[in-house]
Amino acid sequence: MLTFLLWLSCTTDVSIMKTNQPDVTVIDSGVIIDTNDNNIIDTDNQVDLSYTIGFASIHFRQIACPACMGESSEFDISAYLKLHYPTAGDYFDYMTPVNTCTTSIYSTHVSSQPIESSEPALFNDIQLAMSGQGEWFNDYIYEQQYLRNTTHAIETQHGMISNAFTTIEGFDQINPYTLLWVDPSYAFETVVSKSGTTFSWSPSLPETQFEIIVAVYSQDGSQFLGAVSCMNDDIGSMTLPGNYFTGFPYWSLAAVHFIRHKTNSTISQELNGTLQTHMMWEVVGTGHVE
Repeated sequence: MLTFLLWLSCTTDVSIMKTNQPDVTVIDSGVIIDTNDNNIIDTDNQVDLSYTIGFASIHFRQIACPACMGESSEFDISAYLKLHYPTAGDYFDYMTPVNTCTTSIYSTHVSSQPIESSEPALFNDIQLAMSGQGEWFNDYIYEQQYLRNTTHAIETQHGMISNAFTTIEGFDQINPYTLLWVDPSYAFETVVSKSGTTFSWSPSLPETQFEIIVAVYSQDGSQFLGAVSCMNDDIGSMTLPGNYFTGFPYWSLAAVHFIRHKTNSTISQELNGTLQTHMMWEVVGTGHVE
């Protein structure tokens, strides 16, 4: 994903990857763990609306220096929907707990029996095409199509979920501002310090969480060296402890991911269960370890 200075613009050796759940961006070394093999629920004799019947997400990703990441566009906006028979699985199990940091970044897979489907789905006016049985996806959403702080209904052939989720907004500013340099010739200026680094942003949003992931690479960008994820409530600033970076060589390159998370659950009488929803707004900047 990263190379140094002018050489950055002509390499894509390491790239940002997505798991089979299109809402989740993970580092190359991510491990997918299936924690719910036996959690599918038999509803022949019971209807418990607390069980999970699906997952919906919109992921708004903005890249400060697309050439640094081997990307062609500043924006990458995707919408995803999955519907299935009730299960006790939790789509949020993979998330780093609030007020903690970790070097183990992974996602969980929820085992489920998909609902048979044959028609597109809608998030308000955004159409999602079928991408698998009981799954819908759209990764060609334009920036002007994304309506911030707007309540969305989900419409499928199986029924409608009104007020399914509310989108979130991004940032007026991120500091240090050098994280957002757009030219590969002077990107990676920001220091991720072995003594600790404080980042800030505005606005902050109540009832959301904020994650900073620093993915570290060799000086030439050819080798992935590791990643650190820290999660907190969205209060407008976060300090990353320096001890997580002491093992990395000086001037290792870094991709710094600022990710605002809003998770929620909505009960659907029509679908006999609870839909989990996840809104993400991500900005990817550049830095180096020092």
